[in-house]
Amino acid sequence: MSATWPDSLFAAPLLRGLDEGGRRAIEGGGQLRSFGAGEAVFTAGTVSDDLFVVVRGEVELLARPRALSSEVELEARLVRVARAGETFGEEAALAADGLRSLDARAKTAAEVAVIPAVLFRRALGRSGRDLQEASPEQRLLRRQATANLLAQVPLTAELPELERERLLDAAVPEFRARGETIFERGDPPDGLWLIADGLVQLQSPGIDGEPRVRAYLRAGDVFGDAELLEGRARALTAVAMGHSQLSRIEVGAYRELVDRHPALLEAARRLNERRDAHEAAALAQAPSTTRHAFQDLYRMQMARSLLTIDQDACVRCGHCAWSCAEVHGVARLVRRGDKVVTRLKVVDQPDGAAQPAARELLLPNSCQHCKNPSCMLDCPTGAVGRDPEGEVFIREELCTGCGACAKACPWENIRMAPRGPSSAQQRWGEPLREAAERKGMDLLAMFPEVATKCDSCRAYEAPACVQSCPTEAIVRLEPERDFGEVAAFLGVDAPDDSEEGRGALGAQLSALAWPLALTGLGAASLIVCRLAVALHQGGGWSPGRSWGLAGGLAAAAVMGLLAAYALPKRGVRRWMRPRVKGARADEAPDRGRARSRVRPHFRAHLLLGLALPALILAHTGWSLPANASGLLALLAWITLALGAFGGLSYAWIPPALTRLERRGALPEDLATERERLEDRLQRALSGKSAVLKGLARDHLLPWARTLGGGAAMVLRGQSVSEARAMLRERVEGWLPEPLRRDGPRPQARAEALAGLDALLDVCIELRALTARRVLTTMLRGWLGPHILLTGALGVALVVHVAVMAGPALAGLLPWFGGAP
Repeated sequence: MSATWPDSLFAAPLLRGLDEGGRRAIEGGGQLRSFGAGEAVFTAGTVSDDLFVVVRGEVELLARPRALSSEVELEARLVRVARAGETFGEEAALAADGLRSLDARAKTAAEVAVIPAVLFRRALGRSGRDLQEASPEQRLLRRQATANLLAQVPLTAELPELERERLLDAAVPEFRARGETIFERGDPPDGLWLIADGLVQLQSPGIDGEPRVRAYLRAGDVFGDAELLEGRARALTAVAMGHSQLSRIEVGAYRELVDRHPALLEAARRLNERRDAHEAAALAQAPSTTRHAFQDLYRMQMARSLLTIDQDACVRCGHCAWSCAEVHGVARLVRRGDKVVTRLKVVDQPDGAAQPAARELLLPNSCQHCKNPSCMLDCPTGAVGRDPEGEVFIREELCTGCGACAKACPWENIRMAPRGPSSAQQRWGEPLREAAERKGMDLLAMFPEVATKCDSCRAYEAPACVQSCPTEAIVRLEPERDFGEVAAFLGVDAPDDSEEGRGALGAQLSALAWPLALTGLGAASLIVCRLAVALHQGGGWSPGRSWGLAGGLAAAAVMGLLAAYALPKRGVRRWMRPRVKGARADEAPDRGRARSRVRPHFRAHLLLGLALPALILAHTGWSLPANASGLLALLAWITLALGAFGGLSYAWIPPALTRLERRGALPEDLATERERLEDRLQRALSGKSAVLKGLARDHLLPWARTLGGGAAMVLRGQSVSEARAMLRERVEGWLPEPLRRDGPRPQARAEALAGLDALLDVCIELRALTARRVLTTMLRGWLGPHILLTGALGVALVVHVAVMAGPALAGLLPWFGGAP
């Protein structure tokens, strides 16, 4: 064997059966690393991409007991010690998208072979073996992973080693894909379930038939124990919210264990109570409308960089999507998606501050750079990659356009797009060229499509969408860290030394400076306006001399600067700076948090717009002559009025519109929204009880179609969630006495009101629809005329300057030899 990799290393049980080719492959793609005593090999929670074999020395594996608060740090517990010839990090070989469950630390000076899990599987395949369920390698890996789990789970960690060995013999490894049911309500108990990796949701049926989330369980949790000893049917349904590695302890083995250790029952009860209390506390602190976040907590847990749009700041201009298309040729984000109401733990809350205000965020369809990307695992050519910062990207030169990644993405954030002929000629990888040559086909004909997704503009210093937002409403966040209730639920603390945390107070001061600047400049402009009008009326100022002329020149300059706002807003490609010149983008340093480049120009535009009325009045007073000068002044005032309306709309309408929207949608979607809602209404009533249909006919639909109902919601500042709560209480009063909340017939009530929640949602959206259309038109409708009038104003200004400067220029002609 090679002098680099000792023969003794391949005597490890997992590597023993490899042939010469498999050994060479592992040695070529793996690496030997040395660690000093006490040095970390990996930590819990990191992505498990590699399998490890100890060459010399010792490595200890430590379990970190989960604390109910991220402020409490519990002492790590030793699970086992891996010595020369032994493997650790087996979860990488079992599940390619898993996370580490243990800490690995060199107990002594150690040398460790690091073997990429993908390479290990390939080497086994070359040797005529694989990791199928029945293979010896799979059984060995699963047994060791289950042993680690039993030593880590609080319920079994304190048991004697002999008892854990008995449980290990009775453990059945199980795997569930996202959305798969583990057991259903009413099923007979089939064992005690332990979670090695993944996320499990416990559900009970809701009043309208929709599942109600009762609990979330994650790696290290135990569930299904309550019914085992009593032999009663399952009270809840358990569903895997992500790819979940589980172990099931047979019923008989668990009953025998409890007979030998009766104190285990009390320990299980205490663990369940602590878990329930922790989840209740996290939910109690959360805004009342965070149901979306907790319905798909797996998404929040997996997202490393989630694109979010603050709906109270977003002016629905679509400039983010336009900028994306301008840079990449096709937009890689769609401004449709779920909305969550959350408290941003890091960005909003400086040290010692009170509970931060809830923000309503849109989660548009855009890649969230998962910690364990399903798309990367399903790509057959390796076209989907992940850089050292965790950003997931697509190598177009390797993409065949098969669509496997788009199908694998649980949130539909990858789309297939036609491959551009000009770019395709330069972006064909060798494997694609060889495949086309074998079939005798044109490359573009054989591979007409390419997968597209957001890669956070990895070739540039910062994402185009974030840099181009005029109101800085769009930002990428890590929900597990930045969403307050998600972080509390998962027991993750925000980093104390984060840039956002240190700058929170500064951000608040900066937020105060902007309204103070607007107010101060507005007041100063108003004072100058009154003074200028008075001086013009008294004859002290005139348009052609002194301060009047200076005001006119200044007004012309400000008009030019106002029109120049279009340059930074539309010149996205000019100010998008390459991340690294002449080097690979994935070798560049961390970019840090991106900021908008357009927002300072937008604010300057508003400030200049506030100053312009004072300069116009300083030049003309209230004079409006019936000539080109009068037309210029009229155009200026109309353009200013539209701009002022737009500025006020940008400040007032987005929060009002947010309160009326249940989901993120494009403005153009509103044209067909009523038809969609009417269709939902028909489906909400189809097959439902006579009681529910009567409520809809007599009360709910008349309320939804009341003239001015949406306007009333806007004037009262009422959100759809508040309207729903109010309407829900009214329904109680409309119901017959026996069917009310505290009535004598709860079963009949549940049957009669099945589907009520969906019906209420439709009725509230119908009531708010007209107001949404009006507000959206107000928010967007002024901009087109404003731009057209700005162009007309520029032409009128040129004509005015030519007319006014004509006599002066004529007087200068004799000096240059012209006619007198």
